[in-house]
Amino acid sequence: MGLSLMIARRSLLQRPGRTFFSILGVALGVATVVGVVTLDHATIEGYARPRQAQDRPDIELTAARGETATSDLLEGLEGISAASKFFQNEVMVGIEGDATVPAGRGGAAAGGASPRAQLLAIEARYAASFGQFGLAAGADLSPDATENEVLIGPYLVEEFGLDLGDEIFLSRPVRAARQRCEDGQLVAVPRGETDRPNVLPFRVVGILTREGTGRAAGGNVAVVDYEVGRELYRGVEIQPRFWAVKDPGVDLERLQRSLGATYSYALNRGIVVGQAADERAFRTGVRMLGLLALVLGLYVIFHTLSMSLTERVLEVGTLHALGATRGQIGRVFFTEAVLLAGAGALVGVLFGVLLAFVAVKFGITTLGVGKYVQGFVVPWGLVGTLALLGFLVALVGSVYPLVAIGGANTLSALRGDDALRQNKKATRRFHLIYAGLLAVLVPGLYLVLVPVVGEMTGELVTVLLGVVGLLTLVVVLSLVLPVALSALCAAIVRPLTSFYPLAGRLATRAMQDAPARVGVSACALGLVAAGFVGLHGMTASLSAEVTNWAEEAVDDKVWARNLPPTNYEELSARLAEFPGVVGVEKASARQFAPFLVIGMSSSTMGSYGVFAEEAALADRFETERTIILSRRLARDLDYAIGDSVQMKSHNGVVLGFEVLAISDAYGFWPSPDERMYGVISDHWMRQDFCLASDVVTEVCVRFDDSAPMTDAGHLGVLKAALRDVFPEADDVQYRIGEEIRDYALKDIGRDFFVFDLLLLLMAGLASLGVLNGQLLATLERSRELGVLKALGADRGQVGGAMLLEAIVVGVAGGGLGVLLGLAATPFVVDALDTIAGLSLPKASAGWWIPMSFAGAVFVSAVASLYPIRRAREFDAVRAVRTK
Repeated sequence: MGLSLMIARRSLLQRPGRTFFSILGVALGVATVVGVVTLDHATIEGYARPRQAQDRPDIELTAARGETATSDLLEGLEGISAASKFFQNEVMVGIEGDATVPAGRGGAAAGGASPRAQLLAIEARYAASFGQFGLAAGADLSPDATENEVLIGPYLVEEFGLDLGDEIFLSRPVRAARQRCEDGQLVAVPRGETDRPNVLPFRVVGILTREGTGRAAGGNVAVVDYEVGRELYRGVEIQPRFWAVKDPGVDLERLQRSLGATYSYALNRGIVVGQAADERAFRTGVRMLGLLALVLGLYVIFHTLSMSLTERVLEVGTLHALGATRGQIGRVFFTEAVLLAGAGALVGVLFGVLLAFVAVKFGITTLGVGKYVQGFVVPWGLVGTLALLGFLVALVGSVYPLVAIGGANTLSALRGDDALRQNKKATRRFHLIYAGLLAVLVPGLYLVLVPVVGEMTGELVTVLLGVVGLLTLVVVLSLVLPVALSALCAAIVRPLTSFYPLAGRLATRAMQDAPARVGVSACALGLVAAGFVGLHGMTASLSAEVTNWAEEAVDDKVWARNLPPTNYEELSARLAEFPGVVGVEKASARQFAPFLVIGMSSSTMGSYGVFAEEAALADRFETERTIILSRRLARDLDYAIGDSVQMKSHNGVVLGFEVLAISDAYGFWPSPDERMYGVISDHWMRQDFCLASDVVTEVCVRFDDSAPMTDAGHLGVLKAALRDVFPEADDVQYRIGEEIRDYALKDIGRDFFVFDLLLLLMAGLASLGVLNGQLLATLERSRELGVLKALGADRGQVGGAMLLEAIVVGVAGGGLGVLLGLAATPFVVDALDTIAGLSLPKASAGWWIPMSFAGAVFVSAVASLYPIRRAREFDAVRAVRTK
């Protein structure tokens, strides 16, 4: 092994350029994929956890009125993996037989009322399924217990000096007068007869840690079985509610569709982050680009190893002549591959983590740009596994020299003949195996290590197969059918031979003699160009969707904020007197049940939208429990006109609201900027939720299209109208629909900037492929270049031939990439349309098509500059003599 290490080290040090760029190629590939997975992990951990209620499960459910619900029935629903009845309230704690009489024991106070604690009553057999509390000591509640059991928080342990096995007494507090919503008013409900709480003894079987439920109320919490809790609150009406755990294999929208017809539900904000349809599509896209970068990096190392064998044919022949066995020579190449791949993987890990760290600090995440997260968590286990995967696959590429030297002849090798190209059948077979490794096995392992975000639906499987298919096509073209690509390049350069005779002939011969090198370089450039064309075709479709939405939702509207509190009916009547005003919307009454619901009046919305198209809908909107859903909400949750939306009223009763219409014409407000919402009548917002909206401080005014939305047009009219109504108000803020549309369009470009960054890294990888190929070809052809110089060829002619070759490879790769990108764009748009729940029109990448083509040519030309410099430095006499 010492000889192998010495020769490998000597080879790497004698060729610093090849060594540096080979390591850089592997490092960039590993760094990109490590940066992607680290950034995504840091995003979700840092963005979701602070927003997650630690003492709440994924979902809280309440069944609709008249519906029968049990934990077993809920577990049978799609998207639910565990469910349990629960309720929360307060409880009085004592230790001497009467929870209303204090007892001085341990640290407990000897006078006054017993402390109140927060009570959680949950079915004992399911309690541990939710992971909402941990135990510092003891055991979970037993469903088969023969006595009442309780888990207590740290505060109760300290307050009463309690320990496992101690007995405590719990009772509900004496009830105060309750309030309920009746006819839009909160009224007190009399208690009736004297309230006598039920006191029950409990055995302490567990002590909670200070996390989740154990952290609630400062640790002043008690957990009991659901039925025992009901016994504590005997005589008190308890609305059945459920905790549920989301099945991670089911998409959020499918879960919401499963629940929406029968249950009112609230989602823990932590599970929503990164799980919405558009966010899942975005994160999956970033992860797929990481996969492409990894494959490109491995592409580069295989290309380098296979080319270095031909370049070092004399060294192989010398080793043969000195008596080295085939195994010893193979160990030399293997050792060199270990050093190259190992150094590249290590540098890639460090650079990838640094890349993710810098991105997080600048607000670049896998949920978009401008989202600043707390902390920075690196998934070292996943990072190490991915780096090991890249390292091992690169080592497999080092087997190629062993295959290639199988038919080598020592004398021919010493003469510099093409001795190592004799075993063509074995080489072709190995190329096929490695093509399958890069295009199938690596993506498969990657998807196991970095699973897709959300449910593995048929649409998502189609997208993933499309990505793998694209990889297969590119890899097979370059490794299995390189002659076709090199012939295409030679055909492109042939017409230029009349203008540049020597450079043209040299470039043509070089490409025909090295089809594998040309194929790999062209396909790498094509893959990146296809990525740019496909990405910007997709963003163009997203921009077109925003424009279509804006035409209905925000165009011809102005939002006025910071108004003095005023009566809505009076203000809308005054504004209606001004020219161009066709409607006035309000949003002072809002609730989330389980999405944003806004209370509005149809009296000022009859001149536009669905009410203008069908006047009878306005009457139903006011007199029946109906709701208008935004188009995105209806599409994501699969609602249609006539469906029922379940919402929990102020009194805890779940009521059904019929979907009256699906429209974006009403209800959008830039704060919060939410396109998934519903609109109900003011009457029902007041009647069922006791939320009044008579007084407003902000309004949205809809104008006709008779004038522009400027100070000289409708905006000026509104400003004058509000100055007339509120002469003292000088801080009113205005926002027009055009600003909202432009911001949404800029937001798309800003969010997808992370894709451009990844594609630029991939462009760097592709350029390294071109550079390595030309550099190794230059070293291989050193004798030929020396002879040319000896015969009078100047540096410009030699460099011109190499530059011409690089430009032609760029033209071929760019053209191939543009064609692949144009073919893939409709497929990508349709997939995003299905996965993200959008309605995307087809759009072209526009000027990015010629830009991608020109970029491929430019990258290839720049990559050739270093090999050209090396070729110009060759000493003609020395090159001829040493060869």
